[in-house]
Amino acid sequence: ATMGPSTQDPEVIRAMVAAGMDVARLNFSHGTADDHRQMAEWIRAAADAEGRSVGILQDIQGPKLRLGRFPDGPRRLAKGDVVDVIASDVARDGAVPIVYDGLLRDVGVGDRIILADGLVRLRVVEATDDRLRAEAEISGIVSDRKGVAFPDSDLHTPTITEKDEADLVVGREIGVDYVAVSFVRSGADIDRVREIAGDVPLIAKIELASGYERLDEILSVADGAMVARGDLGVQYPIQRIPAIQEEILQRTNRAALLSITATEMLETMTHAPRPTRAEVTDVTNAVRNGTDAVMLSGETAVGDYPVRVVEVMAIICEEADLAPSPVRVDFLSQVPTFASATAKAAVQVVEDLGLHTIVAFTESGTTARLLSKYRPEASVIAFTPEPEVFHRMALYRGVKPLMFDRRDTTDLMLAAAEKQLEKDGLADRDEVVVMVAGIPPNQQASTNLLKLHVIGERARRGTRRFGATD
Repeated sequence: ATMGPSTQDPEVIRAMVAAGMDVARLNFSHGTADDHRQMAEWIRAAADAEGRSVGILQDIQGPKLRLGRFPDGPRRLAKGDVVDVIASDVARDGAVPIVYDGLLRDVGVGDRIILADGLVRLRVVEATDDRLRAEAEISGIVSDRKGVAFPDSDLHTPTITEKDEADLVVGREIGVDYVAVSFVRSGADIDRVREIAGDVPLIAKIELASGYERLDEILSVADGAMVARGDLGVQYPIQRIPAIQEEILQRTNRAALLSITATEMLETMTHAPRPTRAEVTDVTNAVRNGTDAVMLSGETAVGDYPVRVVEVMAIICEEADLAPSPVRVDFLSQVPTFASATAKAAVQVVEDLGLHTIVAFTESGTTARLLSKYRPEASVIAFTPEPEVFHRMALYRGVKPLMFDRRDTTDLMLAAAEKQLEKDGLADRDEVVVMVAGIPPNQQASTNLLKLHVIGERARRGTRRFGATD
């Protein structure tokens, strides 16, 4: 859920966490560094108070192109109007200003110019030394600082701006758990951000045609992908977006990476207490198409019901998860590791034996992520001694993260986990669970242990029960 003016209250944030918010998005297109620092403090405090893992996603602005200012106020463009378009931060002589120095170099006759996030469309009919002339194909109103897109043009915008670089430093100070990278066009864009962001996992926002066309290249270096449907709907005909969304999710899952579906998921609830039936269906389809997370934007940032919309989203997702997932991806051939093979075997065991719980011990979060990507019909409980991994695992679908002190031996580790599972009501006495870990412990060893374990078995050695010694 996105933070904003409607969430500038620690009690509201705590209520959102209690309602089911797993990850809080800090949108660095808005607000100051101090605003985001304060919000992060409230988020961490709310998570601690609720005893939950809550991740923080930093969304950097990227090279977002915008209109300049209109000193005389918003301007209406009617279909068929021919207007001048200039590279400027302020309108003059009736021209439409776009804040981009490369406008005349990168945009040519026949190219479309999409204004106000798709509400107005122009097509360039003439190019001169100092301006473009364009005809309005879709009527609408343009005003200060609205977004601009050029779906037909090869723009030479930077991967990240000076603002992004400064914001990434702030993100590292805050201790964000993920960074969402805007307007990704290639794998090189991710590499560039990683040079500054360090070890923080990077989520590539797929919102440009160039990014979608190079998706596999981007996934080879990113940690996940976000289906940014708003900007994709500007780049492509809107009727293509559902199929594009499904393909991005499928390819991201095949790479065993994280996926987020975003934009207008419960848009009606920005100002209404309930969603439309179509929105409920949209969220359900995203879940059943394999997304790891669904994201709320304006609904929580500036909406009237930030807590209620989180409650509704959580209810929809829980209901969608009741049915067996139609998306079962076997990515072992693409990710041929001990951890992937052990995760696959663990999921196979719980399904063959009708078990309900997988327990993972993880230093980096990799084991839990791989288990999650196999979409088991069982709960995944992930123990970690690392606070940053604890928060990152909040984004893993179907995984319950728990903090866990390191133990010197495997036996001590399993015994302590068993005790905590019973104490927290996560497993019953005599229940058979599957445990996966890397041994020896505390060495970030590759996952190499799979154990069928009976809760309470250690307290009464010699009792034969299903799974205990067979």
